[in-house]
Amino acid sequence: DSYHPSDLEIGFMHNANAWTNDQPTLCSHLAKKEWVTENQAGNGMASSTFSRMCRNGEHPQVLEPLAGILRDPRYLCPDNYRFLLFSIDWLVLADSKSIPMPASSKRYFFDAGGTHFMDAMQFFTSKYQERGIVFDHIYVWEAVYQTVDMYWSGTPPATRAFWEPRLSFFNGVPVTSDPADHINNPVNRIHQLCGVKDFCAFKLDIDTPSVELPIVNQLLANPAATRASLDEFFFEHHVHGLMQNNWGDAVEGTFADSYQMFGQLRQLGVRAHSWI
Repeated sequence: DSYHPSDLEIGFMHNANAWTNDQPTLCSHLAKKEWVTENQAGNGMASSTFSRMCRNGEHPQVLEPLAGILRDPRYLCPDNYRFLLFSIDWLVLADSKSIPMPASSKRYFFDAGGTHFMDAMQFFTSKYQERGIVFDHIYVWEAVYQTVDMYWSGTPPATRAFWEPRLSFFNGVPVTSDPADHINNPVNRIHQLCGVKDFCAFKLDIDTPSVELPIVNQLLANPAATRASLDEFFFEHHVHGLMQNNWGDAVEGTFADSYQMFGQLRQLGVRAHSWI
């Protein structure tokens, strides 16, 4: 098993803080390197801009490179593209062709920081479905209590009818990083529930570094269990630097730390992505 970062990713990995120090420097290293156009076109073989992951006995998997400030590479470059702050067109999700899923396998999604179905789950469920992956069950934690109808607010009736029976909503229940908590620690849930033949994805976005970082560290501290149980991971790591005006004071570490974190997970065989 192996992970092969693209040359673009290797460059940013080795110079993460220097190349993201200011907007002109960032954009100079991303010039003519954006991969979104190719990603959206989906015309067969991916170019060398993309990174690749190989697992024994499986087709090679393509991932977006870890590059820039770990968002859409067109954001800030040029400056009038700031409207792309919440773009997700740069992400490359798993699909049923590149990841073998026997008929007996289960497909689970874990959403730590759920807010509303239409905020992120609509994207994940629809995009994965387009790529041949329909989740058997979804687990959602949201610390702020709301009515069930508020969670589903704005969801098309047919979409809600399909997904609501497949979704467990821990309403008003925050996730924890307590390794002894086997109910609301999502890593424990994943390690317990997901087998090697299953497909499991995990989105972590609770805007609380004191809880988020120990959760990520728990994934890294248990490499065998994580590799065997987690296929895809999404996390917005709030750090010092160019994005701090958007994140405020709830930041910890630097972009170099982000690159190291996502890189280590990818080396384990987890399709780790920055989130928005």
